[in-house]
Amino acid sequence: MECSMANSTSSAKTVAGSNSDLPAVSGIVESLNEPMLGLLLDRIILAAFVIDRHHVVRHWNSAMEQLSGLHRDEIIGTKDHWRPFYKAPRPCMADLMLDGQISDIEHYYEGKYKPSNLIADAYDAEDFFPECGEQGEWLHFSAASITNPAGEVIGAIETLSVISDRKKAEFALLERERIYRELSITDNLTNLYNSRYFYQRLDEALANARRYQHPFCLCFFDLDNFKQLNDRFGHIVGDKVLETFGSMVRASLRTTDTGYRYGGEEFVVLLPSTDLAEACVVAERIRQSLEHHRFPVREGEKIGITVSLGLTEYHVCDTAESIMQRVDEALYNAKRSGKNQLQTL
Repeated sequence: MECSMANSTSSAKTVAGSNSDLPAVSGIVESLNEPMLGLLLDRIILAAFVIDRHHVVRHWNSAMEQLSGLHRDEIIGTKDHWRPFYKAPRPCMADLMLDGQISDIEHYYEGKYKPSNLIADAYDAEDFFPECGEQGEWLHFSAASITNPAGEVIGAIETLSVISDRKKAEFALLERERIYRELSITDNLTNLYNSRYFYQRLDEALANARRYQHPFCLCFFDLDNFKQLNDRFGHIVGDKVLETFGSMVRASLRTTDTGYRYGGEEFVVLLPSTDLAEACVVAERIRQSLEHHRFPVREGEKIGITVSLGLTEYHVCDTAESIMQRVDEALYNAKRSGKNQLQTL
């Protein structure tokens, strides 16, 4: 619950620590309830509140009233400064600064805070507060302790600003970047990954296998007689077959497996941490799904399509070239042996 505050907090800290330049104002800060300090805070465009050493609210400026929807008369003199931000009482960052509990700051704002670049022993943070406003707000907030001329902590100040629009823009940009990355590695017809991404993941699988001695398997698929299908029924039917087979592959894979359209009517599946027997189960599930499916090609006419599969397991000292050569040979054996079958090597 809090905000950006740079100059306002810096001013409060400087005033509190000075015993020569502004002694009158220093006395105002030390008392924490002087009307002048309230007037000064009301000139700040950032929402701000001040608590004394007993965690009692002494000042609640106009911007804070607007942000919280709570008039200062409801808050000043209470310990209810948590109300705009939380469902139940809990420390705000100003409370933690007042108590000097840096470990508690980590507990409550883990990964969301950092030391201020402008003010010594102050902290900045950003967080989403579902209780703030009608639909919740993202807030940037800063908190700093206030000391008297003797260096004793006599209170804390916290400032806040709404950054929801900026956060929404950041999230929208991240989502666009995510979509772009997905599109760059995805085949748009089958929604499987493309061959470029396959080689990247194959290199990663090989590196993991060498380092951790984890098994993995590689399976190649080639749709049988696909050229004849295109020649007889046209590319619209052919594309529908490719699209449907892509869906079958995705539906048959486990969470850790990944499927790729290698090119044309060729597909490949990476099965990490999987031995040959386990991989055969997955590969056969895909083959049988296609074998039992019927594709409408003309009014009242449906046809069946089959696929041949080559499967191999990682061998110690394998390279991308050696494992690709072996799985390609296994696929060739499946084609030569009559198609619509799985061959391992």
